[in-house]
Amino acid sequence: MTVIPFDEYDDERHIIEADQVGGQVDPADRKATFGDVVSRTDARRPIVPAVLRNPEARRALARWAAGYGGHTALYHLTRSPKYAAKVAVYAPRGAWRAGSAAAWWAVGGRENFHLRQEAANKNDPHTWQALNKTRAKESNARWWVIVAAVLALVVLLTVAQLVVGVPAVGWFAVAVGVVLVAARNGRPADKPIVDRVVTKAAFTKLTGEMVRKAVVDLGIGVKEPGQISFPPPGIHKDGPGWLAVFDLPGAIQATKVLENRGGLAGSLRLPVDQVWPDVVPGEHPGRVALWVGYQPSSKMGQPTWALASPTARTSIFEPQPFGTDARQRPVTTILFERNVLIGGQPGSGKSYAARTLTTIAALDPTCELKIAEFKGTGDFLDMADLCSTYACGVDDEALSTGRDILVWALAECERRGKRIKKARERGEAPLGKVTPELAAKRGSGLHPVFILLDEVHELFLAYPDAAAAAERVAKRGRALGIILVLATQIADRDSVPPNITRCVVTRWCLSVGGQVENDMILGTGAYKRGLTGTVYEPGVDAGWGVVIGNGKPGSVRSFFPKPEVTAAIVARAAQLRGKAIIGEDVERVEARDMLADARAVLRPGESGAPWAVLAERLADLAPEFYTGITADMVREALAPYGVESQDVKVGRSNIKGARRTALEAAQQRREIEAE
Repeated sequence: MTVIPFDEYDDERHIIEADQVGGQVDPADRKATFGDVVSRTDARRPIVPAVLRNPEARRALARWAAGYGGHTALYHLTRSPKYAAKVAVYAPRGAWRAGSAAAWWAVGGRENFHLRQEAANKNDPHTWQALNKTRAKESNARWWVIVAAVLALVVLLTVAQLVVGVPAVGWFAVAVGVVLVAARNGRPADKPIVDRVVTKAAFTKLTGEMVRKAVVDLGIGVKEPGQISFPPPGIHKDGPGWLAVFDLPGAIQATKVLENRGGLAGSLRLPVDQVWPDVVPGEHPGRVALWVGYQPSSKMGQPTWALASPTARTSIFEPQPFGTDARQRPVTTILFERNVLIGGQPGSGKSYAARTLTTIAALDPTCELKIAEFKGTGDFLDMADLCSTYACGVDDEALSTGRDILVWALAECERRGKRIKKARERGEAPLGKVTPELAAKRGSGLHPVFILLDEVHELFLAYPDAAAAAERVAKRGRALGIILVLATQIADRDSVPPNITRCVVTRWCLSVGGQVENDMILGTGAYKRGLTGTVYEPGVDAGWGVVIGNGKPGSVRSFFPKPEVTAAIVARAAQLRGKAIIGEDVERVEARDMLADARAVLRPGESGAPWAVLAERLADLAPEFYTGITADMVREALAPYGVESQDVKVGRSNIKGARRTALEAAQQRREIEAE
């Protein structure tokens, strides 16, 4: 610290020196000006509650009210004879109780009865007489009150009958009311007249006390309930449930709550699928959005899928519903320019998650379908008649067909690129991509193509070159109307190469076992940001998953229509297509064997070639398949065959590439394995 001598003290220098050693940190206080007041941007509480602002929430509330009210009315109507019998028994008893209570009050027999009895027991006549005189004095006044009340009632009834002219139904209603009040007064305390409609105490309201206690019970570092704070608007109704947004103290992150969803539900004494903690996108990592439904999601069901309507028709260029969030609000997506990766362990609902997207494509009569499912159970067999290419199984024929689909798609990208270029020259594709008008134009060759590869890891493990083709299709096909959807239960670098996951923007992670699998699907760091599929249980939460790349990240549950509804949707899709299969007349492209092609492009006498040279020669050999291929893509495609990246002599330099001996050894190994 610099010490300034008193005789050298200077205001300006002192300020500079003070700044150099730390100086003043907090700004000086000043009075607020009018500009400060009018420029404040404090968030104002909405006038209309959140449950009434959202159309889906209003409809959900109306459906719940109508269903609950109708059930309650019918329940009590069927038990009305029993209620009438109870009233007939309890009403006289209640009238007697009311009359005797009024009489006892009038004579004053209850107030000091125990004192008079005590005086009598002690044989104390003076005390008893004094108490009795007090009782008699009070009784005289009370009898006048009784008489006045009876006279007032008689006058009121007379006026109602003679002056107002109350109809008979009015007197009947009064009589019924009196009888019901008498029955209510005469029933035993433990025997209500009306039966309970709900046998289990319903969850009615989420309170701050409940939330604070539940978070403290988790043992994630919150020691006191007061450490939890609720920013505006606090806890409020949201759809068919309650929403509580709260802040965790210190450096505790929201993911800690998400990881302990079961413990949170246990503390709230609710089923797990009724409690839905989530992160708040765009806010600090310590803010949690906890939504608690009126009922478990397994009992609430789902809203009716709009695509189940007998008049439903879709377009891949427009938003279409493919699932609902935890609050039963529809979640939409636009298939055009989107590739999708769906991942989850067995029982998580991958096939039906993929099926919802396939349904959107099927109800677009201009969209061509190509489906290859490598589970072999025929999950999409009912849609086979809508597909230009369909394969099912894990045999050589099905796997070869899956590879052929990708080879065809890659060649189709090349053809469509030329068509788009010509359309752009004509002014029909100003952005250099397929438009709805071009897609619907007959003979344009630019109709949408939807490709689904279910359990795609089977294909990539059998044919490593198919993974390279899929990567290129994902990169080039987006703007050309080719949509690629990949579903897998094994999301690692061997089954789904990282280059593919990097190219796919929309990712849907269903139930997974851990952080590694979660981030393989959603991307590195997703787990730490609270975007995790580890909170879902296979079977129990089937169809639930975290979706990113489709607007606001969040939990989405795929639609799961009943078999009869599914059959109606498929029939509707066939009707829209006029029973024709879109894309049957497309030209076919033969599959390529990259290992054989890499050996073929080596020149006589060459011991090998660098990866960049191999990529260039492959593109010259088969431009319809290898156009746009890069050195990294060649290296990664040949790696599964055991071709390692080694030094190759080029002039006086060594450059990484593939040696002829490595390529021939890989070919020999493959021939031996084939035998």
